[in-house]
Amino acid sequence: MGHGRFGTGNAKNSINTATGSIMHRGAVHFHLENLNPFLPTVDVGGDVSTSFSLSRQGSSSVGTQMEYDLLTRFFVDDGLAGWGYIMNWDDRSLSSIGIPGRIGRAQFAMATVRAGDDNLSSNTDRKNFNLYANIFPFSELKNKWLQGFMFEMGAWFCNVDQRASVPGNIVANSCGRLQIQDNGNSARQTLFDTGANSIGEGLATLTSPGITWEIGPYRLRTMGAFFQAADGGFKPTAPPGSASVTGKKRGRVWLIGHDLFLWSPKGWLTGTANTPGSILVGTHFERTDVSCDVPRCPSGPTAPGTLSQFHRGAYILREWDLWYFLAPRMSIGGSLLWYDASNLTTTVQRNLGVNHNGRPGGGGSWLDGNLNFRYQF
Repeated sequence: MGHGRFGTGNAKNSINTATGSIMHRGAVHFHLENLNPFLPTVDVGGDVSTSFSLSRQGSSSVGTQMEYDLLTRFFVDDGLAGWGYIMNWDDRSLSSIGIPGRIGRAQFAMATVRAGDDNLSSNTDRKNFNLYANIFPFSELKNKWLQGFMFEMGAWFCNVDQRASVPGNIVANSCGRLQIQDNGNSARQTLFDTGANSIGEGLATLTSPGITWEIGPYRLRTMGAFFQAADGGFKPTAPPGSASVTGKKRGRVWLIGHDLFLWSPKGWLTGTANTPGSILVGTHFERTDVSCDVPRCPSGPTAPGTLSQFHRGAYILREWDLWYFLAPRMSIGGSLLWYDASNLTTTVQRNLGVNHNGRPGGGGSWLDGNLNFRYQF
């Protein structure tokens, strides 16, 4: 069956990426698995959701981490696509081939992940693809130490269409730049930016392996992600002496996180997201490295068309979280995020209070605090 939601927008131009369409959300779900267990569920429509990684944050109801990691959040975020075709094979047993476990999800998607929204599509024949699979290979064993292992792999293939830079063309490139921002809920600071349309025509790839292990009230999450832009060497029309966008852009991140239900009315080391009064604590560490193959990144976090103050950056984030469940899947909590950056622009240094005068390319550390309310329904 399908679902839809109407909103405000521009009804006469359904491919306009600058304004919303009249249909905010509209998708049709074909449950072909009801006809044959080997067939997938097929989603077609606008504002459909793709999958990329569970290990990078965990569920929004039972995970502690406030946001996705700094690298993948910019490119795929929660996987929402403006328009797409998605095939999902969910919860399939592997016992028939001798494996005492199951596939949680296998997915193939052709979708405009984070490119256009409100039911919009991009006017381009260069499609983006998303592949994802996770497996619980020991879930049917009676050994509690092995049951909770989950292995996953996500891969995103984004075709950059630089015809978007031609006036009048309406093409959304979700991989047209490499940008890192902090996790502040407001006034986010741009820590690294290659600039809009700074990735040349070609294929950009993002892959992410992950492993999660769960036993009782505790969950361990580990993941990595690797981004590389093929960059076909497109050079926009620009004044003499301005920066070129040629040269590869690269990024990588690795993360390790811990989530623990510390207490509930039933006692210590008990609790679930469905048990009011449960206390969930957690921490995670991540390191992100980004770079571009030029002396200094063009069109970085400075004025457009100018050179930035550096061409690489390393960003470390340590986070501590505490949540209290008011009702099933409803919680309030707080997060402390401690950042350490190798390079920051003078403007960002002043904004964060790292260096009030600012030193080109200087680094520093800062602490953010957040209070949050969340409800999954």
